Amino acid sequence: MFLVCLGRTSVDPTDQGGAGLLFGTHFQDAWDDLVQEGLISGEKRDSFNIPVYAPSLQDFREVVEADGSFAINKLEVFKGGSPLVVNQPDDDGEVGRALANSCRSVSGVLVDAHIGDKLSEELFMRVERRATSHGKELLEQLQFFHIVASLSFAL
Repeated sequence: MFLVCLGRTSVDPTDQGGAGLLFGTHFQDAWDDLVQEGLISGEKRDSFNIPVYAPSLQDFREVVEADGSFAINKLEVFKGGSPLVVNQPDDDGEVGRALANSCRSVSGVLVDAHIGDKLSEELFMRVERRATSHGKELLEQLQFFHIVASLSFAL
């Protein structure tokens, strides 16, 4: 069996790499803006959660070995690149839109259901605005890593 999943290079479980950055500072700060302006309550913000976990190679190996159903033939991590697809990397506005669109593509339906369409639109506009002010930095830092595993049934 051949598996590819989101991964991380750090052994520190609090460092979720690119996945953590995608829903990190700009996304969280946009939520905080809505709270500070009285558009939503702190409880409403805090009850929204996107569980993201990118395992390290060690995490992945431990789970497979603990299960015992599979033998690991090959296991490695590789850099998959940035999820931000932009034509002009020097255009901070395009980078900001790409980040907001990436966040929206993953969580938009969940955000809409949680706070409604209008506030959802406001949230993602704020994500875009915040990300635009850090365009170059985002392109450099927002890199996804993937774990590639070749497994066979254990005998």
